[in-house]
Amino acid sequence: MDTIEIIIFVPIALMLVALAIVILKGRGDVLIAGYNTASKEKQEKYNIKRLRIVVAAMILFVPALGLVAACLDDMTGITIDILPVLLIVVVAGIILANTWCKKK
Repeated sequence: MDTIEIIIFVPIALMLVALAIVILKGRGDVLIAGYNTASKEKQEKYNIKRLRIVVAAMILFVPALGLVAACLDDMTGITIDILPVLLIVVVAGIILANTWCKKK
């Protein structure tokens, strides 16, 4: 990992980790897209604790994936290997947010 990669990656990773902590502590519900603009009736259909976990896990996955990418040297390999994984995680997060996080 070069110095410029460290200068760029570390602050972004720290901000994402801080954002995930804020959401897990319950102070960042207004940052969850769609939930903050939903009516009170629609918000009550979701288990907010589970939704926080799913959103925070998706946010924390990005710096973890970035760390893996930074450890690899071949930039074309990073794009080919990591973007499909990121896509799968985003789709899985959306599915979890709409199934596991809904109240029954």
